[in-house]
Amino acid sequence: MDKDEFVEKITKEQENVLGVEFDEDEVDIVYDVTDPDTGEYDPLVVIDTANMANEHKINCKLISLVFFEDENLRCARLCLKSDVMDELIL
Repeated sequence: MDKDEFVEKITKEQENVLGVEFDEDEVDIVYDVTDPDTGEYDPLVVIDTANMANEHKINCKLISLVFFEDENLRCARLCLKSDVMDELIL
């Protein structure tokens, strides 16, 4: 799967994707994990994101998962090995 197909597939299947960046050996996917009612972290979305990261860890694709704040957004950055595009287990 090429980069454009990868981006199209994950943004279609996961509506809270804010962006995707590619490096030589990595794919960074940034998710919006903000609760629209409170403006804080949405606990259910955070748990779903952590579970997804755990699946990638089991499959040896996870490099890191970082939660951070960007102005009014609460975000999660999932950094995966670039060969995840071949398996697409998102």
